[in-house]
Amino acid sequence: MERVSGLKFVVVGAGRSGAALARFLLDRGGEVVLTDNRTEGLDPTVGALQGRGARLALGGHDEAQFRTADRVLVSPGVPLTLPAIQAARSSGVPVWGEIEFASRFLKGKIIGITGTNGKSTTTTLTGLLLQEGGLDATTCGNLGTPLIEMVAGDSESRTYVVELSSFQLEGIETFRPAVAVLLNVAPDHQDRYPDHAAYRAAKGRIFENQRPADVAVLNRDNAETFAFATSLASRLSLFSRQERVSDGACVVENQVATRGDGKTHAVLPLDSIPLVGVHNLENVLASVAVADLCGVRPDRMARAIRSFRGLPHRIELVEEIDSVRYYNDSKATNVAATARSLESFARGVILILGGKDKGGDFASLLPLVRQRAAGLVLMGKAREAIAAQLGEPVPTRMVETMQEAVSAASSLASPGQVVLLAPACASFDAYRNFEERGEDFKHRVLELTRKPGNSPGGR
Repeated sequence: MERVSGLKFVVVGAGRSGAALARFLLDRGGEVVLTDNRTEGLDPTVGALQGRGARLALGGHDEAQFRTADRVLVSPGVPLTLPAIQAARSSGVPVWGEIEFASRFLKGKIIGITGTNGKSTTTTLTGLLLQEGGLDATTCGNLGTPLIEMVAGDSESRTYVVELSSFQLEGIETFRPAVAVLLNVAPDHQDRYPDHAAYRAAKGRIFENQRPADVAVLNRDNAETFAFATSLASRLSLFSRQERVSDGACVVENQVATRGDGKTHAVLPLDSIPLVGVHNLENVLASVAVADLCGVRPDRMARAIRSFRGLPHRIELVEEIDSVRYYNDSKATNVAATARSLESFARGVILILGGKDKGGDFASLLPLVRQRAAGLVLMGKAREAIAAQLGEPVPTRMVETMQEAVSAASSLASPGQVVLLAPACASFDAYRNFEERGEDFKHRVLELTRKPGNSPGGR
């Protein structure tokens, strides 16, 4: 277990993960410098941490503090290319992410889940399946609760289902999940990585410390994901909605099923899954594959899946107004996620796109837009870039705000059609996060129900 007492730690990033790290270190006698380029938008406990002895260095980073630290611990959103972090490394100071540092204190079993899309849904559902199966399981990581906060209640009997972003995986060194899941890989975060290969390599780091006793769970249907199968040191388990795999989870005669040792066990019929979209079928299959590895019975899995209604801001039905359904998929922050969202509906979608461009290839959406969309509403800072790449394959409106976007989408939609917020962009041009954007969309949709002549539910 890592020594803390008497050592000097520089914690980079004063958000939730950074604040949790600082509390952990202070509780164990560490000396803490908490640093952030920002002076606003920090975790609300930062002031209390200063009162406990943490030194704050806000509005910039002092390279001298990094060079003289015993350890530099980095929050997930902080690029490891920062000059101060490079200065620490050049001085021989270990630089670790929060996930790496926390894992060095945990005795429980770690299940790591990453991928471009579907991480939060799969992490949450996996946690529910394991709990339904009687395991002492909890979800954490990129989902919301920092892994370091799990140390206080840790025991060998606990299972941690950890959502992992590529940013978090950049900061690992010895981190070793007993089960590592890669859901899919598609272009994303082009504003952070020099190229797609670098982004894919960051995702693949989830497997790099695994051993033969561990398990890697891969999506057989995603070529970039399945390609990792040839370089694994761990045992391979697969999930697929298109093929019958020999070890893992797949679809057999319109049922979700597990397969292994030459045996097939049905879990539940496809039409019993309450989630919308083929991508959510993949998320269910991944969760089932993990639950099967952990010994959960099929009937327990089925019970948990049937009760799961999904997470907010993931193809979430907001309201039906005059026979038009409004769906909030604010979590679709990249082009691949928007494509999956569009694929979940037949023709007649009024699609709202836009926000902060992450370098997405919007032109790749054209075939789906022509096939599924009846109208486009382009909003936010990226609207001009999207328009330049897509042209006007369907009636298109250009707007600035969410209120204007919902109004424009409503005017374009006809009875029986769908209005879908699936922006293919980050939210940071106008919102703190995708959740805030999704809440604004829902608020603007519900405002429509209060307008004279509009009828919720189409009644």
